[in-house]
Amino acid sequence: MKKLIIFPLLLLLAGMISCKEDEVVPEKPEAPKPTADFAFEQVDPNDPFTYSFSSNSTNYKEIRWEFGDDSVSAEENPTHTFVFSGIYNVVLRTTNEDDYWAEKELVIDINADSVVNFTATPVAGGKLKFDLVADIETDSLFWDFGNGETSTEMSPEISLDPGQFYNASLRAVTPKGSVAIANRLICDIGIVQDITLGGRYSVSRDHDGGPEHAEGSLKLIDGNPETKFLQGGYNGDLWVQIEYIDPVVAGAYTLTSANDDYSRDPKNWNLQGSNDGQNWTELDNQVDQNFEDRYQTVTYIFDNHDAYKFYRLNITANEGAGLFQCAEFQLLKLPQ
Repeated sequence: MKKLIIFPLLLLLAGMISCKEDEVVPEKPEAPKPTADFAFEQVDPNDPFTYSFSSNSTNYKEIRWEFGDDSVSAEENPTHTFVFSGIYNVVLRTTNEDDYWAEKELVIDINADSVVNFTATPVAGGKLKFDLVADIETDSLFWDFGNGETSTEMSPEISLDPGQFYNASLRAVTPKGSVAIANRLICDIGIVQDITLGGRYSVSRDHDGGPEHAEGSLKLIDGNPETKFLQGGYNGDLWVQIEYIDPVVAGAYTLTSANDDYSRDPKNWNLQGSNDGQNWTELDNQVDQNFEDRYQTVTYIFDNHDAYKFYRLNITANEGAGLFQCAEFQLLKLPQ
Protein backbone atom coordinates (compact mmCIF):
# COMPACT_ATOMS: atom_id res chain seq x y z
CA MET A 1 0.00 0.00 0.00
CA LYS A 2 1.39 3.37 -1.02
CA LYS A 3 1.57 6.28 1.44
CA LEU A 4 0.72 9.78 0.32
CA ILE A 5 3.22 12.35 1.46
CA ILE A 6 0.98 15.43 1.87
CA PHE A 7 2.41 17.45 4.73
CA PRO A 8 5.76 18.38 3.13
CA LEU A 9 3.92 19.53 0.01
CA LEU A 10 1.56 21.71 2.03
CA LEU A 11 4.46 23.20 3.90
CA LEU A 12 6.21 24.01 0.63
CA LEU A 13 3.12 25.76 -0.75
CA ALA A 14 2.66 27.72 2.46
CA GLY A 15 6.25 28.85 2.31
CA MET A 16 5.85 30.04 -1.26
CA ILE A 17 2.71 32.02 -0.35
CA SER A 18 4.46 33.53 2.66
CA CYS A 19 7.34 34.70 0.48
CA LYS A 20 4.96 36.44 -1.91
CA GLU A 21 3.22 38.20 0.98
CA ASP A 22 6.55 39.46 2.30
CA GLU A 23 7.54 41.05 -0.98
CA VAL A 24 7.73 44.88 -0.61
CA VAL A 25 6.03 46.82 -3.40
CA PRO A 26 8.07 49.97 -4.11
CA GLU A 27 6.16 53.17 -3.31
CA LYS A 28 5.54 55.72 -6.01
CA PRO A 29 7.90 58.66 -5.44
CA GLU A 30 6.15 61.82 -4.31
CA ALA A 31 6.00 64.53 -6.94
CA PRO A 32 7.77 67.82 -6.20
CA LYS A 33 5.54 70.38 -4.50
CA PRO A 34 4.12 73.03 -6.85
CA THR A 35 4.86 76.74 -6.62
CA ALA A 36 2.71 79.66 -7.75
CA ASP A 37 4.16 82.93 -8.91
CA PHE A 38 3.26 85.44 -11.60
CA ALA A 39 3.65 88.98 -12.88
CA PHE A 40 1.35 91.23 -14.91
CA GLU A 41 1.58 94.35 -17.03
CA GLN A 42 -0.76 96.71 -18.84
CA VAL A 43 -0.78 95.80 -22.52
CA ASP A 44 -1.41 99.28 -23.94
CA PRO A 45 -0.90 102.61 -22.12
CA ASN A 46 -4.14 103.82 -23.73
CA ASP A 47 -6.11 100.82 -22.45
CA PRO A 48 -6.04 100.64 -18.64
CA PHE A 49 -8.43 97.67 -18.63
CA THR A 50 -6.35 95.04 -20.47
CA TYR A 51 -3.47 93.17 -18.81
CA SER A 52 -1.17 90.31 -19.74
CA PHE A 53 -0.26 87.73 -17.08
CA SER A 54 2.96 85.69 -17.01
CA SER A 55 3.25 82.60 -14.84
CA ASN A 56 6.58 81.82 -13.19
CA SER A 57 5.20 78.75 -11.42
CA THR A 58 6.90 75.33 -11.23
CA ASN A 59 6.08 71.65 -10.64
CA TYR A 60 2.42 71.77 -11.57
CA LYS A 61 0.05 69.78 -13.73
CA GLU A 62 -2.92 72.17 -13.76
CA ILE A 63 -3.12 75.95 -13.62
CA ARG A 64 -6.11 78.17 -12.91
CA TRP A 65 -6.44 81.95 -12.96
CA GLU A 66 -9.21 83.87 -11.17
CA PHE A 67 -9.34 87.55 -12.12
CA GLY A 68 -11.65 88.80 -9.35
CA ASP A 69 -14.51 89.62 -11.73
CA ASP A 70 -16.01 86.10 -12.01
CA SER A 71 -13.73 85.37 -14.97
CA VAL A 72 -11.30 82.41 -14.99
CA SER A 73 -8.67 80.96 -17.31
CA ALA A 74 -6.63 77.76 -17.63
CA GLU A 75 -4.12 79.27 -20.04
CA GLU A 76 -0.47 79.40 -19.17
CA ASN A 77 -0.05 83.13 -19.80
CA PRO A 78 -3.45 84.70 -20.41
CA THR A 79 -4.47 88.21 -21.42
CA HIS A 80 -7.58 89.61 -19.72
CA THR A 81 -9.73 92.69 -20.22
CA PHE A 82 -11.69 93.98 -17.23
CA VAL A 83 -15.12 95.44 -17.96
CA PHE A 84 -15.30 97.99 -15.15
CA SER A 85 -12.93 100.05 -13.06
CA GLY A 86 -12.37 98.80 -9.53
CA ILE A 87 -10.03 96.79 -7.31
CA TYR A 88 -9.46 93.19 -8.43
CA ASN A 89 -7.78 90.39 -6.48
CA VAL A 90 -6.16 88.18 -9.10
CA VAL A 91 -5.41 84.65 -7.86
CA LEU A 92 -3.18 82.05 -9.54
CA ARG A 93 -3.57 78.46 -8.30
CA THR A 94 -1.36 75.55 -9.39
CA THR A 95 -1.88 71.84 -8.65
CA ASN A 96 0.48 68.89 -9.13
CA GLU A 97 -0.38 65.23 -9.91
CA ASP A 98 -0.65 64.42 -6.18
CA ASP A 99 -3.24 67.22 -5.70
CA TYR A 100 -0.87 69.41 -3.75
CA TRP A 101 -1.54 73.06 -4.58
CA ALA A 102 -0.05 76.53 -4.26
CA GLU A 103 -1.56 79.99 -4.67
CA LYS A 104 -0.45 83.57 -5.22
CA GLU A 105 -2.63 86.68 -5.14
CA LEU A 106 -1.92 90.17 -6.49
CA VAL A 107 -4.13 93.25 -6.64
CA ILE A 108 -4.95 95.32 -9.72
CA ASP A 109 -6.44 98.73 -8.99
CA ILE A 110 -8.17 100.39 -11.95
CA ASN A 111 -9.06 103.76 -10.45
CA ALA A 112 -11.98 105.41 -12.22
CA ASP A 113 -10.74 108.93 -11.50
CA SER A 114 -7.38 108.15 -13.10
CA VAL A 115 -9.04 106.63 -16.16
CA VAL A 116 -11.62 109.28 -17.05
CA ASN A 117 -12.40 112.81 -15.93
CA PHE A 118 -14.18 115.85 -17.29
CA THR A 119 -14.20 119.63 -17.06
CA ALA A 120 -17.14 122.03 -16.88
CA THR A 121 -16.42 125.56 -18.13
CA PRO A 122 -18.79 128.56 -18.33
CA VAL A 123 -19.29 129.76 -21.92
CA ALA A 124 -21.36 132.40 -23.69
CA GLY A 125 -25.11 132.43 -23.15
CA GLY A 126 -24.93 131.40 -19.52
CA LYS A 127 -24.18 127.81 -20.45
CA LEU A 128 -21.72 125.26 -19.11
CA LYS A 129 -19.50 123.35 -21.56
CA PHE A 130 -18.38 119.83 -20.68
CA ASP A 131 -15.25 118.20 -22.06
CA LEU A 132 -13.81 114.71 -21.65
CA VAL A 133 -10.37 114.50 -20.02
CA ALA A 134 -8.83 111.07 -20.64
CA ASP A 135 -5.94 109.32 -22.38
CA ILE A 136 -8.04 106.30 -23.24
CA GLU A 137 -9.66 105.64 -26.60
CA THR A 138 -13.46 105.85 -26.29
CA ASP A 139 -16.15 104.32 -28.45
CA SER A 140 -19.09 106.19 -26.88
CA LEU A 141 -19.93 108.74 -24.18
CA PHE A 142 -23.06 109.19 -22.12
CA TRP A 143 -23.54 112.31 -19.99
CA ASP A 144 -26.12 112.61 -17.22
CA PHE A 145 -26.23 116.12 -15.74
CA GLY A 146 -28.47 115.30 -12.80
CA ASN A 147 -31.19 117.73 -13.86
CA GLY A 148 -33.06 115.40 -16.18
CA GLU A 149 -30.88 116.20 -19.20
CA THR A 150 -28.54 113.74 -20.89
CA SER A 151 -26.24 113.82 -23.92
CA THR A 152 -24.05 111.57 -26.06
CA GLU A 153 -22.06 114.45 -27.60
CA MET A 154 -18.32 114.81 -27.15
CA SER A 155 -18.56 118.35 -25.69
CA PRO A 156 -22.16 119.18 -24.75
CA GLU A 157 -23.34 122.58 -23.52
CA ILE A 158 -26.24 122.97 -21.07
CA SER A 159 -27.84 125.58 -18.82
CA LEU A 160 -28.27 124.99 -15.08
CA ASP A 161 -30.32 126.89 -12.53
CA PRO A 162 -28.15 129.27 -10.48
CA GLY A 163 -27.55 128.31 -6.86
CA GLN A 164 -28.45 124.66 -7.41
CA PHE A 165 -26.15 121.65 -7.15
CA TYR A 166 -26.42 118.57 -9.38
CA ASN A 167 -24.76 115.15 -9.37
CA ALA A 168 -23.37 114.78 -12.90
CA SER A 169 -21.85 111.63 -14.34
CA LEU A 170 -19.95 110.65 -17.48
CA ARG A 171 -20.01 107.06 -18.71
CA ALA A 172 -17.22 106.30 -21.20
CA VAL A 173 -17.10 103.01 -23.11
CA THR A 174 -13.90 101.77 -24.79
CA PRO A 175 -13.78 99.90 -28.12
CA LYS A 176 -13.42 96.63 -26.16
CA GLY A 177 -16.55 97.38 -24.14
CA SER A 178 -14.89 98.41 -20.89
CA VAL A 179 -16.69 101.10 -18.91
CA ALA A 180 -15.33 103.99 -16.83
CA ILE A 181 -17.63 106.33 -14.92
CA ALA A 182 -16.75 109.74 -13.49
CA ASN A 183 -19.08 111.40 -10.97
CA ARG A 184 -18.86 115.07 -10.06
CA LEU A 185 -20.93 117.61 -8.15
CA ILE A 186 -21.66 120.59 -10.42
CA CYS A 187 -23.37 123.96 -10.32
CA ASP A 188 -24.12 126.61 -12.95
CA ILE A 189 -20.51 127.88 -12.92
CA GLY A 190 -18.56 124.61 -12.89
CA ILE A 191 -17.45 121.65 -10.79
CA VAL A 192 -17.89 121.80 -7.03
CA GLN A 193 -15.09 120.27 -4.95
CA ASP A 194 -15.81 118.36 -1.75
CA ILE A 195 -13.03 119.39 0.66
CA THR A 196 -14.40 117.68 3.77
CA LEU A 197 -11.71 115.01 3.91
CA GLY A 198 -8.84 117.35 3.04
CA GLY A 199 -8.21 118.47 6.61
CA ARG A 200 -8.09 117.24 10.21
CA TYR A 201 -11.59 116.57 11.48
CA SER A 202 -12.71 116.89 15.10
CA VAL A 203 -15.81 117.42 17.24
CA SER A 204 -16.27 119.05 20.64
CA ARG A 205 -17.77 115.90 22.17
CA ASP A 206 -18.15 112.47 20.62
CA HIS A 207 -20.39 109.47 21.01
CA ASP A 208 -19.78 107.66 24.30
CA GLY A 209 -18.27 104.79 22.30
CA GLY A 210 -15.75 107.05 20.57
CA PRO A 211 -15.35 108.32 16.99
CA GLU A 212 -15.13 104.83 15.45
CA HIS A 213 -18.33 103.59 17.09
CA ALA A 214 -21.16 102.55 14.77
CA GLU A 215 -22.72 105.95 15.56
CA GLY A 216 -19.51 107.86 16.31
CA SER A 217 -18.50 111.19 14.80
CA LEU A 218 -16.66 109.63 11.85
CA LYS A 219 -20.03 108.57 10.45
CA LEU A 220 -20.78 112.24 9.85
CA ILE A 221 -18.15 112.39 7.07
CA ASP A 222 -18.11 108.82 5.72
CA GLY A 223 -20.08 109.65 2.58
CA ASN A 224 -22.88 107.25 3.52
CA PRO A 225 -26.23 108.92 4.31
CA GLU A 226 -27.51 105.70 5.85
CA THR A 227 -25.08 105.99 8.77
CA LYS A 228 -25.15 108.79 11.34
CA PHE A 229 -23.42 110.56 14.19
CA LEU A 230 -25.42 110.29 17.42
CA GLN A 231 -24.57 112.27 20.54
CA GLY A 232 -26.25 111.62 23.88
CA GLY A 233 -26.92 114.31 26.45
CA TYR A 234 -27.00 117.03 23.81
CA ASN A 235 -27.09 120.52 25.35
CA GLY A 236 -26.41 122.88 22.44
CA ASP A 237 -22.62 123.05 22.70
CA LEU A 238 -21.68 120.71 19.85
CA TRP A 239 -19.25 121.88 17.19
CA VAL A 240 -17.74 120.14 14.19
CA GLN A 241 -14.36 121.43 12.96
CA ILE A 242 -12.05 120.89 9.99
CA GLU A 243 -8.47 122.20 10.12
CA TYR A 244 -6.41 122.49 6.92
CA ILE A 245 -2.65 122.72 6.49
CA ASP A 246 -3.08 125.53 3.97
CA PRO A 247 -6.02 127.97 3.96
CA VAL A 248 -8.85 127.13 1.56
CA VAL A 249 -11.86 129.09 0.31
CA ALA A 250 -15.12 127.30 1.12
CA GLY A 251 -18.41 128.59 -0.28
CA ALA A 252 -21.05 126.01 0.62
CA TYR A 253 -21.86 123.03 2.82
CA THR A 254 -24.49 120.34 3.08
CA LEU A 255 -26.27 118.62 5.96
CA THR A 256 -28.19 115.36 5.66
CA SER A 257 -30.89 114.29 8.10
CA ALA A 258 -30.62 110.85 9.69
CA ASN A 259 -33.09 108.00 10.01
CA ASP A 260 -34.72 108.41 13.43
CA ASP A 261 -37.14 110.92 14.90
CA TYR A 262 -36.86 114.49 13.61
CA SER A 263 -36.65 115.83 17.20
CA ARG A 264 -32.96 114.88 17.10
CA ASP A 265 -32.26 116.90 13.92
CA PRO A 266 -30.19 120.11 13.92
CA LYS A 267 -32.33 123.26 14.01
CA ASN A 268 -30.04 126.25 14.64
CA TRP A 269 -26.37 126.59 13.75
CA ASN A 270 -23.66 128.86 12.41
CA LEU A 271 -20.54 128.32 10.34
CA GLN A 272 -17.32 130.17 11.21
CA GLY A 273 -13.88 130.56 9.66
CA SER A 274 -10.54 131.25 11.34
CA ASN A 275 -6.83 131.26 10.58
CA ASP A 276 -5.59 130.75 14.16
CA GLY A 277 -8.36 128.76 15.83
CA GLN A 278 -8.99 131.64 18.25
CA ASN A 279 -10.47 134.50 16.28
CA TRP A 280 -13.55 133.53 14.29
CA THR A 281 -15.52 135.13 11.46
CA GLU A 282 -19.15 134.13 10.98
CA LEU A 283 -19.79 132.96 7.43
CA ASP A 284 -23.34 131.63 7.68
CA ASN A 285 -26.15 131.50 10.23
CA GLN A 286 -29.27 129.36 10.06
CA VAL A 287 -32.27 129.46 12.43
CA ASP A 288 -35.42 127.30 12.58
CA GLN A 289 -34.32 124.87 9.91
CA ASN A 290 -36.58 121.87 9.39
CA PHE A 291 -35.67 118.63 7.61
CA GLU A 292 -39.02 117.45 6.31
CA ASP A 293 -37.77 114.04 5.18
CA ARG A 294 -35.40 111.39 6.47
CA TYR A 295 -32.07 111.18 4.59
CA GLN A 296 -32.75 114.64 3.16
CA THR A 297 -29.69 116.60 2.00
CA VAL A 298 -29.89 120.40 2.09
CA THR A 299 -27.23 122.65 0.56
CA TYR A 300 -26.32 126.03 2.06
CA ILE A 301 -24.37 128.53 -0.05
CA PHE A 302 -22.66 131.51 1.56
CA ASP A 303 -20.75 134.46 0.18
CA ASN A 304 -17.06 134.00 0.98
CA HIS A 305 -13.90 134.88 -0.92
CA ASP A 306 -11.40 134.53 1.96
CA ALA A 307 -9.28 131.48 2.64
CA TYR A 308 -9.32 129.99 6.15
CA LYS A 309 -7.38 127.21 7.85
CA PHE A 310 -10.23 126.41 10.25
CA TYR A 311 -13.93 125.94 9.56
CA ARG A 312 -16.25 125.27 12.49
CA LEU A 313 -19.94 124.38 12.42
CA ASN A 314 -21.56 125.29 15.77
CA ILE A 315 -24.84 123.43 16.25
CA THR A 316 -26.61 125.46 18.91
CA ALA A 317 -30.03 123.78 18.96
CA ASN A 318 -31.84 120.70 17.73
CA GLU A 319 -35.58 120.05 17.53
CA GLY A 320 -35.84 119.42 21.26
CA ALA A 321 -34.65 115.88 21.98
CA GLY A 322 -31.93 114.99 24.46
CA LEU A 323 -30.13 113.24 21.61
CA PHE A 324 -28.53 114.83 18.54
CA GLN A 325 -28.27 113.08 15.20
CA CYS A 326 -27.01 113.96 11.73
CA ALA A 327 -26.15 111.64 8.83
CA GLU A 328 -23.71 113.70 6.75
CA PHE A 329 -21.76 116.97 6.69
CA GLN A 330 -19.90 118.17 3.60
CA LEU A 331 -17.80 121.30 3.20
CA LEU A 332 -17.57 122.47 -0.40
CA LYS A 333 -15.33 124.65 -2.52
CA LEU A 334 -17.14 126.45 -5.34
CA PRO A 335 -15.64 127.21 -8.76
CA GLN A 336 -13.86 130.57 -8.74
